[in-house]
Amino acid sequence: MTEKNILGRIKSISDQLPKAERKIAHFILENPEEVINMTASKLGKEAESSAATVIRLCKRVDISSFTQLKVLLSREVIQTNPMGYSDITPDEPLEDIMDKLLGNAFQSMQDTVSVINERSLLEAVRVLKSSSIIYLYGIGASNLVAENIAHKWNRIGKTCISFSDPHVLLAAMSAPKEGQIFFGISNSGETKEVVKILELAKDNGYKTIALTQFGKNSLSKKADISLQHVRAQEGALRSAATSSLHAQFILVDILFYVYASKNYDKIINLIRHSREQIEKYSQ
Repeated sequence: MTEKNILGRIKSISDQLPKAERKIAHFILENPEEVINMTASKLGKEAESSAATVIRLCKRVDISSFTQLKVLLSREVIQTNPMGYSDITPDEPLEDIMDKLLGNAFQSMQDTVSVINERSLLEAVRVLKSSSIIYLYGIGASNLVAENIAHKWNRIGKTCISFSDPHVLLAAMSAPKEGQIFFGISNSGETKEVVKILELAKDNGYKTIALTQFGKNSLSKKADISLQHVRAQEGALRSAATSSLHAQFILVDILFYVYASKNYDKIINLIRHSREQIEKYSQ
């Protein structure tokens, strides 16, 4: 099935639908931007129908779930208003939880794209291209982002070193050489350990890059280059950062793919070679 023109699909069959499904279809056609941020239960209520009817309509237009329908809608509709973030409620249906998490992820990534500073990102690409070693540091969930960066850039021939222990990291960084970079990651921009190591790196002649939330904070002010993502809202019930990780990961991906696009022939060969080595190992 094509993933385009889902609104056209719904419109084309709306007059043939049973009354309850027709109400859902008309609401989607008239309010596609609102629907992207709704749960199936909420849409059913607003259209004076039910969540079960929403699911039946999805199946009728060959969509496996309401979650998938919202993804397809989001690709068609130009967002003019913030979608907002949703938190879960006690004993909530699985479908509603999935819908809310999808909405939160989409919102954080969309908002991050809107705040990216193109000049800073391109400057980071330039600096990373000429780097000899990239040192990375983040605490907690930000350490996952540091590991993600290291995994991506190691595959394309860059030497990346990421340690969760600051003492081990500082020991590795104690003999600075030309072209070395320190990449500090902190959602708040105020994680004192990350800020301190960035300061020490600058004092030793390192070029420094910060990845942090949008706005003025200690890390962004001290770094040579500041890459910023949206201030993603987190729900009250969470075991770790969720929306903020989506925002950080999309920014990391954009940085990586811009770099890869500008160095395409070299990068694609390195990625192919990396894949071949893994396949040989697995045989």
